[in-house]
Amino acid sequence: SVFIDNMLRMESNPDVKYMVLLGEVGGTEEYKIIEAVKSGQITKPVIAWCIGTIAKHFSTGVQFGHAGASANADAETAAAKNKAMAEAGIYVPASFNDLPNKIAEVYNDLKAKGTIGEIEEPELNICPKVRKPKQFICTISDDRGEEATYCGLPISSVATPDTGYTIGDVMSILWFKK
Repeated sequence: SVFIDNMLRMESNPDVKYMVLLGEVGGTEEYKIIEAVKSGQITKPVIAWCIGTIAKHFSTGVQFGHAGASANADAETAAAKNKAMAEAGIYVPASFNDLPNKIAEVYNDLKAKGTIGEIEEPELNICPKVRKPKQFICTISDDRGEEATYCGLPISSVATPDTGYTIGDVMSILWFKK
């Protein structure tokens, strides 16, 4: 399936009050969402971001993600897609790191309007303090020892509000293995 198939399915689901779309550089699937919003086919709030805005800072074409996505035309750049989505009335953050704030903004607006109620936080499963030793290591993670690490950082410290690591930091660790 493609974005539009899933977004239309969510549009018709009365339990879904807003949608989040994470697109990427390359291709044109995001423009189908833009057209659906403009035509009124999608009326629920959509929060979206296209990954790959960094590509404009490289002098040659850059491929992203596991599939090697790249822009083959100006309209396929992440910046062009983000701009087109914002112009269509889709909620687009100023940067990827601002995505959680944009989601919270839309949620709080819908909550204030009475469209959506309080979302109960699920009970979290606590990781056991004692782990069976593993001997698995790759270029990104290391499962040896008491706590797994992610690029040398304890897994419990990655992308938690109290550490200061954002979603963007975690993604950069994964993509750039820094």
